Amino acid sequence: MAVWALTTSVPGHAQSLPEALQQAYARSEQVASAEAEHDADQQGIVISRAEGLPTVGTSVELNETLAGRDTRSGLVSVQGRLSVPLYQGGSVRHSVNAARSRADASSIAVAAAESEVFTSVVAAYANVIRDRRIVELSQTNLQSLTTTLEATRARYRARDLTRTDVAQSDARVALARGELESAQARLQGSIEELRRLTGIAPDTLAPLPEISNLPATAEMAVAVAREENPQLISARSILEARRHEVRAARGQGLPRVSAVVNGNYSDGQPLVATQPESRFGATVGVSMNMSLFQGGRVPAQVRQANARENQAELDVQGLERTLTARARSEFANWQAARAVVVASEQAVEASRQALSGVRAESDVGTRTILDILNAEQELRNAQVQLVTAQRDAYVAAFSLLATMGKAQARNLGIERRNTAIDLTVAADQPDEATLPVPAEYEGLTEGQAALASTTASMEPLALHAAAPVSTSITVASPPQIQPVVPPPSRTRPNQPGFDPTAIRPNHWVIQLAAHTSLSGARSEWVQRRSIVNRMAPDAVPLVASANSPRSVFRLAVGAFAEFTTAETLCHDLRTEGVACIVRRFSTLGTVEWFDGTTSSNTER
Repeated sequence: MAVWALTTSVPGHAQSLPEALQQAYARSEQVASAEAEHDADQQGIVISRAEGLPTVGTSVELNETLAGRDTRSGLVSVQGRLSVPLYQGGSVRHSVNAARSRADASSIAVAAAESEVFTSVVAAYANVIRDRRIVELSQTNLQSLTTTLEATRARYRARDLTRTDVAQSDARVALARGELESAQARLQGSIEELRRLTGIAPDTLAPLPEISNLPATAEMAVAVAREENPQLISARSILEARRHEVRAARGQGLPRVSAVVNGNYSDGQPLVATQPESRFGATVGVSMNMSLFQGGRVPAQVRQANARENQAELDVQGLERTLTARARSEFANWQAARAVVVASEQAVEASRQALSGVRAESDVGTRTILDILNAEQELRNAQVQLVTAQRDAYVAAFSLLATMGKAQARNLGIERRNTAIDLTVAADQPDEATLPVPAEYEGLTEGQAALASTTASMEPLALHAAAPVSTSITVASPPQIQPVVPPPSRTRPNQPGFDPTAIRPNHWVIQLAAHTSLSGARSEWVQRRSIVNRMAPDAVPLVASANSPRSVFRLAVGAFAEFTTAETLCHDLRTEGVACIVRRFSTLGTVEWFDGTTSSNTER
């Protein structure tokens, strides 16, 4: 069962919350850092295992007698040694197990980072919807108060009202202007926060989708959190690693036994004719090494490992208590926010009826202008409270899911990041995260791994947002973008003049489409060529093939040294109706087609 309940229709021109989560996930430095930490911990397993594998060494010497007497002249000596560990006191085995536990912990830490990023995006997305709605309410309130002020002035000129009534209306209009300015400023701040997380500021946002799989009771939330919260699972893996480290430290003080094979070969010109020109020898044996005194290093290492084990155990206990309190608190906040939504809806309806009644009574002289102004203010306050409560209830529900460990990429149907290591990258180039292509570009089927089985008594949260929210902002036209790689000669990869290393693996490219055939990708370039060349005349188009999971041909242009440069051009292409995404050149695939022509060339 997925987290999103499929009950909300998303307009084609509005960005949905799942799309915002996908974009934030693709560009999140926090998730990329956690994945890099996991990659490093995985290499720790290989390093620990190497301590228990055989080692082979050799040495070569060439000696020439310069003075004195020697029986051989021009002596060449070659020695080799093979050592196979037979017993290491258990330190190698426990070191490998500790490394595996650390790798498991860092793998779960990636899921924790995902949950944190998604929670921030949901809050930012809901803030934009809330603040946009408040701006609309403030605008409506200002228009209503302005109309009331004009009517009050007209009645004052007719000697039906006093100057005090005009002053009261004028004061409310001035306050409404200030509230509108503040609301617009908060909206702009929320838009910038969403832009920081997702990389774009869409013109419109789709309504918030409904959330399902929420717990029916606080104790159910606590039980799920104690079993599936990624932070707690990671802490338990760290504790397991610390226990193996204690055993590995104790093994450092035990004897070490190895099987040893030695061989030597010497060759030189003998000074005595009866001596052979070459000699060869080999020995096989078993060696045992045991330290009798190391200055207290091994006992200190054992005590250090024990202390770290105690620390990890205390961390697990503290985190269990923290998650228990957090789950109960967030469940209470969610329930309270839902109650506030219901109460606010009733308050809005009652305030609307009260305002209508006050206006009618004012027409017959039983109510003053101040009564009308107060009724209008009460209606606006109730509307703002309703919008705020809807936002708070939604964010509280998602935060509760995050605490329960149900707000990871696999739970939300988010495409996995591409973290495969490109073996074609030069050794001096660092492995870096890539921006993955959405499913619609790869032609993959929709849907991801379903949420892990949950208790059947969980109920959905039904929160309905207003119509798609407009968040349009004016963006100045950027200067013409130039790629960092000069256009190469008009050749193909299989021709002698083509040099694929002209583009560095850590540069960025803009992917425009993905097809199941090379001809389809090249045809796509013919359609997109005029728009791309108008914005970046020197951009180099290319098609690369990859298997993800089936053969796909990706059309891209580039390359760019800075991500911001490529992202700016991609944003401009989107405004022209061209779908695109920014990714590393090293993750694009194997280059199959390369067009070195510029916008001045004709179509082939």
